[in-house]
Amino acid sequence: MGIILEKEAKTVSEATISACEELGVSRSEVDVEILQESSRGVFGIGSRNAKVRVTVKNEKLSEKGLESKKALESILEHLVPTYSVGIRETNDRIRLDIKDTNDKGLLIGKRGEMIKSLEYIVGKISARACEDGREKRINIDIDGYKGRREDKISRLIKDTARKVRKIKKPISLDPMSASERRMAYIALKREGGVGYETKEEQDKKRIIITPHQSRG
Repeated sequence: MGIILEKEAKTVSEATISACEELGVSRSEVDVEILQESSRGVFGIGSRNAKVRVTVKNEKLSEKGLESKKALESILEHLVPTYSVGIRETNDRIRLDIKDTNDKGLLIGKRGEMIKSLEYIVGKISARACEDGREKRINIDIDGYKGRREDKISRLIKDTARKVRKIKKPISLDPMSASERRMAYIALKREGGVGYETKEEQDKKRIIITPHQSRG
């Protein structure tokens, strides 16, 4: 069953709009059941509000998913003039995709640091607000940036591994963030004839691809 919310207001329309705003969804994404029509009464006596029950059509969305979408949209409202946020959920992740914005550079940040900050903040806000889906991790992307970054790192690993096999000497890569290193490790598993070490330098870590199979 999808997420359900009941709301009261002066009219059915106002109650429906209020429920959609609280859930962070559009009218087309919910089914509306009228529980009670509004009544003006006689000379104001016996008046009553309208009451509706709103059910989110997408049964795969969790409370945390909807809360995370609302939290992200609230933050973006203060950062960029135009945007849209799509949402998909899997068994362990809530994926939020930011589109329709001309401020991608600002939202991505240097080497994706802004995305990481948004994921952390949105995750904290949404986890505190609900229980359903609380264990799911927040994953934010901006118009396919992460996919393009993963492809770039994959090509870097492939080209560097080829060079290491040829010269039979280790090659050190530039420092990477934790998420970038995870992408690199996955790509390295597909490369034969090389190993790798991870070297820490102050607050940064870099991967060294080596011409052997052992791993540091």
